[in-house]
Amino acid sequence: MAHQPYLYLKLLLRNNLLLDLDEYVLIDTAQNGLVCNFMAMRLASAFQPIVKTNGEVIGREALLRPSLLEHGELAPNSAFEVAIQANRLVLFDRLVRTLHLLNHANGFAEHELLFLNVHPRLLTSVSDHGRTFEQILHYYSVPTSHVVIEVKESAAEDSARLAEAVNNYRSLGYQIAVDDFGATASGINKIMNRQRSYYSLISGRGYAEVDRVLSLRPDIVKLDSSVIRAAEHIDAAASVIHGLVDIFHGIGAQVAIEGIENAAQLEIARNTGADLLQGYHVAQPAFAARGPLCRNGCIAA
Repeated sequence: MAHQPYLYLKLLLRNNLLLDLDEYVLIDTAQNGLVCNFMAMRLASAFQPIVKTNGEVIGREALLRPSLLEHGELAPNSAFEVAIQANRLVLFDRLVRTLHLLNHANGFAEHELLFLNVHPRLLTSVSDHGRTFEQILHYYSVPTSHVVIEVKESAAEDSARLAEAVNNYRSLGYQIAVDDFGATASGINKIMNRQRSYYSLISGRGYAEVDRVLSLRPDIVKLDSSVIRAAEHIDAAASVIHGLVDIFHGIGAQVAIEGIENAAQLEIARNTGADLLQGYHVAQPAFAARGPLCRNGCIAA
């Protein structure tokens, strides 16, 4: 890539985020877009479209695609674990988010939302949430309102610190999404096992899993892939999803259903009243250099 257009950006990153792009060997590739190196890992960004039920793309979730320089692909969680073990998580997170932003800015429309995941440890251990990253957004003329910070409420051990982090991000204009609601024991399987009806669910009584999400007042709630899989095989699950959608709509939040992998799941998701859809059957992740990969464009209206 040309050196001069990135000169000021490099100075900004070095002075404000303590990131030296030259140190991390940032290069532009034909296949994967911008990539960089970190502790014997090659880091790349892929983006999965998030669409309305009519197929309109409203944004993309940035997904880390790491690989070992000598041994091939690496799971994203494993890459973060490498950084944690080296006591470099904050630096690694800053580098990853910057890489995602650069690739998104180079490859996709300005009006689209950029969904960024934040590691749970950073939510409860860092106090100045989102402020330093805001300066990089300003460099690219990206308003913070176009960035959706995804948090996993079930992964945060300190609810008070999580709420503080969410409020810090919100005060700077970022949107907030609760990610993976319904995963493990904190979501829909536990709710369904209580054998309560849709009407009991929307009465809002006794569901701590739901109450924790409501207390954060997110802009978007993303239902975990296990939710739509359950609805494909358990009749009661679809009713529970309807109830959850109504509850979250009640606080003004949009509801997204993740992990849609086949036509049956897509049909169920559309019938729940959810606002947004995501999954391999809807649109596959793609590197910015190649543009979006959607089946039949994106899902049909």
